[in-house]
Amino acid sequence: MTLSTMTLTRCAGPCIVAIALFPCPGQAEPARANSGSVGTATASDEAPEATEAPRPTTPAPEDGQLLEEASDRYMRGLELYGQGEYLLALIEFERAYELIPNYKVLYNIGQVRIQLTRYSKAREALESYLEQGGDQISSERRQQVQADLEMLAERTARLRIVTTQPGARISMDGVAVGTSPLSEPLLVNAGEHNVEVRKSGFETWTGRVTLAGRDERRLAVTLVATPEAKPPPKIVVERRTEREIVTGGSARSLMWVSWAATGTLALGAGVVGYFGINKANDLESMRTDYGVTRQQLDDTQSSARTLFLISDLTGAAAVLMGGVSLYLTLSTSDAPAPPADRRSSTPTVGLAVDPGGVRWGGWF
Repeated sequence: MTLSTMTLTRCAGPCIVAIALFPCPGQAEPARANSGSVGTATASDEAPEATEAPRPTTPAPEDGQLLEEASDRYMRGLELYGQGEYLLALIEFERAYELIPNYKVLYNIGQVRIQLTRYSKAREALESYLEQGGDQISSERRQQVQADLEMLAERTARLRIVTTQPGARISMDGVAVGTSPLSEPLLVNAGEHNVEVRKSGFETWTGRVTLAGRDERRLAVTLVATPEAKPPPKIVVERRTEREIVTGGSARSLMWVSWAATGTLALGAGVVGYFGINKANDLESMRTDYGVTRQQLDDTQSSARTLFLISDLTGAAAVLMGGVSLYLTLSTSDAPAPPADRRSSTPTVGLAVDPGGVRWGGWF
């Protein structure tokens, strides 16, 4: 089984090349013209002479299945492109290239990405096309691709992101692009971009950068360590020999501490719940975005579930602490006074319920 050659004709407007990766006997090879994108050179009126593609060795049965699937997806991509469904056509072309990495498919991938204004990705595809095609690419086609690359250079920029901490996760426009230190600058579209650098134990850094065409910028990010969490206050319970169990001042202090803890827990539940909602919204948005992997969806879903669980547990703790605080408030305001004769009285603990609330008190 051999790969067939490319056929070029002239047409008006952006066109792509048709390649029969797995031709059927008696089936005519579809043709597309190659005029590139806006600002690129057009093909000549006379198509260049086609050259025979390399002949692969006899494929195994499973390799034959890959060739057949790649050919089907490629032809489906041509049909979708002709119908103006550029995004769906790009998906089919990229899948065909994953199955059978034929360098000719990279040309079509680059052209469709230009139509979708994904200039940096189109530039990567066309540069790979020239690199992998080498001497097999005609001089006319090479000139056309070089013209496309010159146009794309005006619409792309390079950004080198440098951080003070290794192992930090770097995201651009909500998409993870790597972990510091990055081996090379990022090739991105010209325009405005949101950058986020995140690492455990450090405050998340976010910023916005504007890049012009052909820019080569360096962005230095300094990560600041998060302050260590303060240990919770220690509660010391003393055993007294006096008749009063707790004095009025210490009881009020304990009451205020419990109310403060209740408020802190309630606030924490709200904050964590807010972040959980944001994660859930991110998950819904990622499900409709192109290029999001299954691993990214699973990570975002797991983060959302964890945040909601923490929020529920913190809210339940706030409710329990609120009950304790209410109990301390009532007992502090209405606790029974100790008997007048302290030396002759015996240790007593009492609990009473009346219209004013629940009262508890005692003495030793």
